[in-house]
Amino acid sequence: MSLDPLHPPKTSGAGTAPVSWAAQVAVPRYLTLREGHRPIIVVAPHGGRRLRPIRRGDSVNDLYTAEMAAHLAERLGAHAIINGGLDRNEIDLNRISHLAAKAPEVLALLLTAIDAAGAGGEVPLVLFVHGWNMVLACCDVGVGLRRRGPRLSGRHPTLSRGRFEGTIADLEHEMAARQLTASIGRRYAASGRDNAAQLFSGRHHDHEDALVARLARLSLGGRVDAAQLELGIALRWPGWRRDACIDAIVAALEPRAGSGRLPVAPARNWLEAPIGEEEPAAPLERGFSLQAVLQRDGSAALFCGVEATSAHSMAARFCFVFADGTMMLLVGEGDWDGRAGHYSLEGASWVSSPDAGRIRISIRAPFIRYPTHDAYLDLEAGLSRAELVDAQVELSYEASAEKHGRLHGHVVFDGRRMDIGAVAFTDRGGRRGGDASRVRVFAAAADETMIVAVRDDTLEICDAEDGTAVIRTIPELAAPLREARIIARVPVWRPLGEGRFARWTFGIAQCRLGAGDEWVAGLFDSLEIF
Repeated sequence: MSLDPLHPPKTSGAGTAPVSWAAQVAVPRYLTLREGHRPIIVVAPHGGRRLRPIRRGDSVNDLYTAEMAAHLAERLGAHAIINGGLDRNEIDLNRISHLAAKAPEVLALLLTAIDAAGAGGEVPLVLFVHGWNMVLACCDVGVGLRRRGPRLSGRHPTLSRGRFEGTIADLEHEMAARQLTASIGRRYAASGRDNAAQLFSGRHHDHEDALVARLARLSLGGRVDAAQLELGIALRWPGWRRDACIDAIVAALEPRAGSGRLPVAPARNWLEAPIGEEEPAAPLERGFSLQAVLQRDGSAALFCGVEATSAHSMAARFCFVFADGTMMLLVGEGDWDGRAGHYSLEGASWVSSPDAGRIRISIRAPFIRYPTHDAYLDLEAGLSRAELVDAQVELSYEASAEKHGRLHGHVVFDGRRMDIGAVAFTDRGGRRGGDASRVRVFAAAADETMIVAVRDDTLEICDAEDGTAVIRTIPELAAPLREARIIARVPVWRPLGEGRFARWTFGIAQCRLGAGDEWVAGLFDSLEIF
């Protein structure tokens, strides 16, 4: 069975081979079902596409998950319930409230599939296949728990302790053997009360919806387990990593003698006490950022940064912007060991001195390459046109002043090497912080001895019809930035919570400094809070 997630099927499950356990249920046209022979049910809730224009608040459908779920089900000999045609913004099949109110037939199909999968006396496993829009070769496993360092925390696991210590541990091992990663609740723990995986934690045993309550009671009786697989972009886009990910999941679920039999005691006994508590919040190290024009003509630039997000977690972003309209991005979240200035995630590392006077960046990892700079105005559409590109990055920065210095090294992608020798600008503070709108412009003169760094919330960049930008002069600067024309612009909208949004725009400009007529390469970024 093969599905193209970018062109949803026009036929329903009714157009596929007959499925015995679905005979008494009205199958929605957006679903494709599969009859299996093993006690596994693969579910893809978000494999559809949004076909209408984007609206504020829209979620991104999980590209390639319908296709991956189909491949997994075939390799595993599993039953499958695959949404390949319904936009999650119409009905979200990963929300219990939506399932109960708008798609009860999907709950009915889950129940009948579980009955069929457990007919041989084994405990079925429901695998939810999702997409994590981080450019990581990581599968974030959601079972209602979070693991930070050696600690587990959570109150509503979706599977038995035996399944966690067996199948989930096997998955981590098989992924690592293939140079991939599995984590436990790194970002998506599947612990939210309305998350579909929580149908199998037992917490909804007294739910007003009879189908929801029945699924919860099955899990309390130890008769079904569930896990949510959040697959990073590098594991979903076609290529060797996706193939290796599927191989790892199949290997972890190989039948083992005596495994999966119905337990004597209920599978949720390990809920009698919390598994652990999150460590109390502590002040976090301020984040680091670095920006540089990589080529004298302004044809390429780098914007990157790292920051701690908790006592045991961090985030990183590395963005290469090109004047030809393309950009490459590596963004991810991972575990952090708490060492100041040391950050790493799959294939990428950042090491800096406490004052950011020295920084070393080393990357051997895939980047997502977008064909346009406006991909983040409609991320689903942008991702649908993007491709994976393997890259090697080796860069060293050494400060010559408080906020700027020299950057050396090289970047290799698509077999092309770019040697770097440039002025770079640094800053401290995470992208999540700060409430003030601002505009910043960085420029270096042709001989790379004149540096202008403007930080002033009264500065304006005004777009003109001819594509130029006029910069308000700051008289107190020795070499004020008199004029600039933007040659590459990346706009990003981000929700900040509590009804607030950030509009962040960054890119490359050509600038005139002081009274000179020469155009030099520069960078800009602006942040507006709404």
